[in-house]
Amino acid sequence: MKRLFLLMVIFLISCGPDVDILQTILVLPSEVELIFPENNSECTAGIIISETESEVIFEWSAAEVTDGYRVSLVNLTSGEEVFFDATENSLPIRLLRGTPYEWYVATFLNNSDETIQSNTEVFYNAGPGIESFIPFPATNVSPINGEVFESTTTAITLQWTAEDLDNDIVAYDVYFSSNNPPELFATDLNTTSLSNITIMSGTEYFWKVVTRDQNGNESISDTFTFNVAD
Repeated sequence: MKRLFLLMVIFLISCGPDVDILQTILVLPSEVELIFPENNSECTAGIIISETESEVIFEWSAAEVTDGYRVSLVNLTSGEEVFFDATENSLPIRLLRGTPYEWYVATFLNNSDETIQSNTEVFYNAGPGIESFIPFPATNVSPINGEVFESTTTAITLQWTAEDLDNDIVAYDVYFSSNNPPELFATDLNTTSLSNITIMSGTEYFWKVVTRDQNGNESISDTFTFNVAD
């Protein structure tokens, strides 16, 4: 066995191109950290282009391993997602003023389909005459998206978190059911949790949260999901 192992090592060392190919396959791009705009903040920096647009320089940490960066930017008012490619760890992007956005940065290698995505963060691009801010969409705390509970689980607690630059959130509506899209389950909640929800084994559940502030502004979260095993 030792002799066979030694022969295999010699074979691998002697085949330079094959080793290079193997190393290339095993290398993955590295994850970056988002720097600017800051999470859950109002972005007041940037160049004002018009009454409706401004240009903001997005920044993130440099990746140790990557051939490039791909920035995802979602307009949280319209739901439109756009992508921008960059070779450096900063990029000027033109934005609508007075609009909330969500963004992340993915790194990639040209010889692989594998990408590594950063955390997703949200910010509000400042605009003229802003009197109130729309709350950022709620994010789930528990259950974790895609979580699978044991079949003996009969009740769960939904937990979420939400941010608003005005700090004037007044209520939440929760949609929850085994249907997608989920159905209205509870309204005008003033807490960020909902307890003792009955669930059944062998069922997939869907839920989302509508956040409302005192000015009537609303935001809708992503639809989260979890399963109960058979």
